[in-house]
Amino acid sequence: MFWYNDPVGPDETVIVTGSQLDAVKAISISRVPGGASGQAAGPRSVELIQQDAQSVKFVVPKEFAPGIYRFTLAYPEGEVSLRLNRPAVYWVQASLGDTVSPGETVRVFGRNIVRQPDRAKLVLLPERAGQPVTLTSVAGSLWHGGFRLPDTVAPGDYRLRLSNGDGDEDDFVDAGRIHVVAAAAERRSIFNVREYGAFGDGIINASRAVKAAISAAQQSGGGIVYLPRGRYLMTGPLLIPSNVTLRGERTDLVNLVWQDVEDPPEALIAGTSHFAIEDLTIYASRHGHVVVGGFLNGVPIPSASDIAVRRVRIRASAFRGHMSPEQTFQRMLKIDRQYGQSLDTIRLTGDKLTVTDCDVVGSGRSLYLFKPSNTVISGNVLNNGRFGWYSFTGANRIIFENNTVTAADLQGTGGSINTLSPDVTGSENVFFANNVFKALYGWDREAVSSDGGGGFYFGPASSVAPDRLSLPGPANERVIATTWVGAVVMVADGRGAGQFARVAAFDPAGNDRPMSVALDRKLTVELDATSVVTVVQMHQNYLIVDNTFEDVGVAAQFYGTGLNHVLAGNVATRTGGFFDRALIYHHFQPSWQVQILNNRIIEGNAYQAGPDRTIASGEALIAVQAVRPPGMLKQPPLVRAVVVRGNHMDNDAHIEVTGVTPVFPGVRDVVVEDNVIGSSRVGLVIDRGVLLATERRNTVNVIER
Repeated sequence: MFWYNDPVGPDETVIVTGSQLDAVKAISISRVPGGASGQAAGPRSVELIQQDAQSVKFVVPKEFAPGIYRFTLAYPEGEVSLRLNRPAVYWVQASLGDTVSPGETVRVFGRNIVRQPDRAKLVLLPERAGQPVTLTSVAGSLWHGGFRLPDTVAPGDYRLRLSNGDGDEDDFVDAGRIHVVAAAAERRSIFNVREYGAFGDGIINASRAVKAAISAAQQSGGGIVYLPRGRYLMTGPLLIPSNVTLRGERTDLVNLVWQDVEDPPEALIAGTSHFAIEDLTIYASRHGHVVVGGFLNGVPIPSASDIAVRRVRIRASAFRGHMSPEQTFQRMLKIDRQYGQSLDTIRLTGDKLTVTDCDVVGSGRSLYLFKPSNTVISGNVLNNGRFGWYSFTGANRIIFENNTVTAADLQGTGGSINTLSPDVTGSENVFFANNVFKALYGWDREAVSSDGGGGFYFGPASSVAPDRLSLPGPANERVIATTWVGAVVMVADGRGAGQFARVAAFDPAGNDRPMSVALDRKLTVELDATSVVTVVQMHQNYLIVDNTFEDVGVAAQFYGTGLNHVLAGNVATRTGGFFDRALIYHHFQPSWQVQILNNRIIEGNAYQAGPDRTIASGEALIAVQAVRPPGMLKQPPLVRAVVVRGNHMDNDAHIEVTGVTPVFPGVRDVVVEDNVIGSSRVGLVIDRGVLLATERRNTVNVIER
């Protein structure tokens, strides 16, 4: 078995993917004691409702109480058992990545993380001597949990074990490791800019005084450059050294005002690593990037870390004032020549990035994060400017929650989690929750989208070892990334289809040997002459949950390559809807193991919406699509193992699952159940290009034409 879907409840369908599953003769299921009811149930035989070599489906008995279920597949040689609804941990993240201090919170992300809030536990097991520490959840859902450390926990390294509150002692799972350190007291020196000659009256230029205070802090090994209440007139860039914080008295009391110049600096405020900007307001008209961190001369610094922007308001517009159409055009042309679509209000790269409680308006992208890791973006208002969007490129372990994303310009749009860089081979572990996306009218109007065109290889592959593959075909002509390491190998067809692993090393072809890749883990089923793989930039473990979308194009979509994504509990009004869209996007880009659960579309009338603005005027969709050009249909399925369950469409919206052709189905193994489609002109569409579709208990109200 390679994968199965959960969370799953009574009378809901389970997809199991794997190899040689056509040999399964029977399935039984039981409920593990514990959880809300505490009662065991079963084992009970259940019907195999769909089956072939790569998958089998069955339904949890409706009489069972919610909880953890143990299912067993019986075949001639024996049995295999696994448990549904145990925690599937994607990643763990604390305030400093894998480091946390007593009194702070550790957060766990994945599936089935907190099922019983009053019973869920995270146990810290010391790597050396000491007693285990048991934490109860302070916040959480099926997709995440927060666990606060007591103030008395001892520093050291701990192994984590998680129970979601259901099941028994066997249902604790490993959840990674965490390093506990004592909280560092802030005893840094304070350098008041008034003591270095700044008046803060908005009339006398304060640049020299502020820079002198920054220089003094740097020479002292770091400190706080403090700006008391005032308006500080600035020219030129401010460079923030490591271990220095630029801090105002309060956001609404301290204003840094940049004077207009014909050729503004590359960035108004910049630093390389270990710095912060807090509690102030920035005003600028003629500007480049506003705040930059982790770059040196525009090049990312690999070691950049610990950069924070907190409680900062930015009001930067390159189009302020009485500008004629010709002046506006010339200003736009100059920006385009210098920055293209990459003029950024906040531009950061590195580990342990923080942007919290900020309110930003700029002339282009509101927020650009390049290869961010262990990053928290929370409580912000992000206004995209002209042709602006937000961009997370090559992310790993990102929390993006409680933000409002909108546009300050009718040509501003939404944004994406992407791999659009030659230095990126993957993006993973992203949590988008409780955000509001609204009033996005420019470009494709996508509020949340994944993106990354191109790939490395598509063709035959065979195993030369359990963790090494030979690739006898040619490499893709459109290879975006400069390295293969970190890309994902997905077995699309033939023996072993449905498996994946990451590239650990790449060996180019020689005179007498084909290309080969070493994998980061062994494949369960080795590949042979029938196997076909795609090697492509990874998109994995995106949790898009409980967000609100209004007046945008696509509300949220997985576009191209995707693995283990969840789209759940979101609400959309006047949008194109929610999409899982695998396609030939300069390369074979599959989407596997996606769950679209309990989303709601309130007002489904859509205008200039959908992927690539395909819905000129029509209904919003919840759609699972394999998109292949007419001349490229003789290929394996692009979509594999998708669940569409519990979604509610109030009006003028419907569900579509399309695989194009029955000869070469583009979609396989889909469950569509317990959805409500109200007042739709279309209803529910599952075309003949879908192999092994299960449709159960959907309510469809089709308006007569």
